[in-house]
Amino acid sequence: MNHKRIERIWSEYGFTLPARRKRKKVRTGQSVPVSANCPNHVWTYDFMFDATFGGRRMKVLTVIDEFTREALAIVPARSLTASALKGVLARLFAVRGKPSTIRSDNGPEFIAFELTEWLEAQGANFSVPGAGKTTVCYAVHDAERSRGRVEQMLVVAPLSAFEAWETEADSCFCEPPVINRYDGSIPPNTQVLLTNYQRLREPHISRITAWVLARPTHIVLDEAHRMKRGGDGEWGRACLELAYAAERRDILTGTPAPHSPRDLLALFDFVWPGQANRMLPQIALQPNPPAGSMELVNEAIKPFFVRTTKRELGLDPPLLHTEMVSIEGLQSEIYDAMRNRYAGMFDLSRDDRLLFAQMGGVMMYLLEAATNPALLAKRTADQPAASFVYPSLAIPVGSSLSELIRSYHRHEIPPKFIRLSHIVDANAKEGRKTLVWSNFVGNLLSLERVLAPHQPALVYGGIPSIVGPAPPGVRTREGELKRFRADDACHVLLANPAALAEGVSLHETCHDAVYVDRTFNAGQYLQSLDRIHRLGLPPGTRTTMTFLVSEGTIDQRVDERVAEKAHRLAGMLNDPDLVEMALPDDEDYGEPIEDEQDLRLLLGHLHGDD
Repeated sequence: MNHKRIERIWSEYGFTLPARRKRKKVRTGQSVPVSANCPNHVWTYDFMFDATFGGRRMKVLTVIDEFTREALAIVPARSLTASALKGVLARLFAVRGKPSTIRSDNGPEFIAFELTEWLEAQGANFSVPGAGKTTVCYAVHDAERSRGRVEQMLVVAPLSAFEAWETEADSCFCEPPVINRYDGSIPPNTQVLLTNYQRLREPHISRITAWVLARPTHIVLDEAHRMKRGGDGEWGRACLELAYAAERRDILTGTPAPHSPRDLLALFDFVWPGQANRMLPQIALQPNPPAGSMELVNEAIKPFFVRTTKRELGLDPPLLHTEMVSIEGLQSEIYDAMRNRYAGMFDLSRDDRLLFAQMGGVMMYLLEAATNPALLAKRTADQPAASFVYPSLAIPVGSSLSELIRSYHRHEIPPKFIRLSHIVDANAKEGRKTLVWSNFVGNLLSLERVLAPHQPALVYGGIPSIVGPAPPGVRTREGELKRFRADDACHVLLANPAALAEGVSLHETCHDAVYVDRTFNAGQYLQSLDRIHRLGLPPGTRTTMTFLVSEGTIDQRVDERVAEKAHRLAGMLNDPDLVEMALPDDEDYGEPIEDEQDLRLLLGHLHGDD
């Protein structure tokens, strides 16, 4: 019986076919533009079906740029799940950036809502310092706010980064949002709330959480590596608890390089709560992960973060200049005495040796002697900074070492200070401002007097941050930075890396930096470089970094070692993959001696193996 007879009998008896239901498409509630207006505006993905010669079914995923009609991806497979689609799109995002809109027919071959949720939650920006992460984050927030997903934003950041969030808003928006710094209370009109990691404790955390829960909130962790301890650290626990209250979560850090792959768990658990263990290879999560674990981590998390490298910023490289400074006279004698290589000019008593041991780590102690022996007197906050006498007084015959240290400022001016004064004078004559770095607050306070004719600004941990007008006679971070930027008579900014190495942009004002001293901490050093060498620097701008090194001292070992580390770190930061290298944070800012090689160099110097 052929099909024609069957159709005739079916019609004679009045049989009917059931109406074919129209398949419902899953809607995400998002509007889609009618047509693409430019490349990378609208992408479309869809699935095609075919079969191999043996009859087995095959799917082909296609991704098209609707404006150029370019096939961005053609992926054949037996089975294509939502996870596979995520991986394809993530690789395209990494190469081409994200389009404004992704269009699809939302068919049953994948779960539309799962993909949409994944796309919206993508929020890890590991671009190098100075790459404009704050601006990018504001753009993301504005897009999310326009779509109605969020209404306000909480930014958790170092205190030094607050200014960048405030000034960038003026540049990014025609009508900037209302930005307030958390000071124990939150004004009702606040649209962007800034708080630092130290505030993530009671009673502040309860007030901040209540504000987040009141309206759909976008939470951003700036310098997110500070919460890498996760549940083991106070800040990490607070951030992980806040994550569940957020409508959208983003992490920003130019230095995501942890001590081990396990340190990434907290960062990813914040962005994708409860998913970090699934995202990272289990072998890399062991207490002592085997060699090569970071490579496995790189491959696993590559679809989930974006990173702009130093090379991609297109900046002219800075001019790095090491200048050797000779130490002579009393400073040389004090330094040699500390290395047990003194020539017998001083009677170094046992009490003096004990005093040396009580003054702190050998490393920092040697750096003080190599830079400014007056620091060895350990002046406290209630003691004034040393005022160096010119011309210097003669050294009294028979003076003890401890007395010479206490009165050093009356006998000599440190050669580094003299050279620094010449550099600042020369820059000021050319109309160039100078950023001066030192790890020692005592140096900053003394240099403020030495460089008084240049009306220096001063920023260190003891300078408070106050929004708005400061009380009479109170010096603030904001006021000092403003004075350095805007006051033509202020030629110098004195700062230490612990207070200013992150979050502050000075590249529009200053193109010269001088390092009076450095430790073995290369990460801290690289972060400080980015204050004046970052995105937005005009092409052809000459950026100069000068390192003052006391000849024949621990300074030389530090200079060589930091140069080696910085070269390696710079290469790693130019690599889009993460690097297994620790960088400082506030909970564990970093020791001046970072590894065994640093220690060997220090011991070799003490034993005279120079």
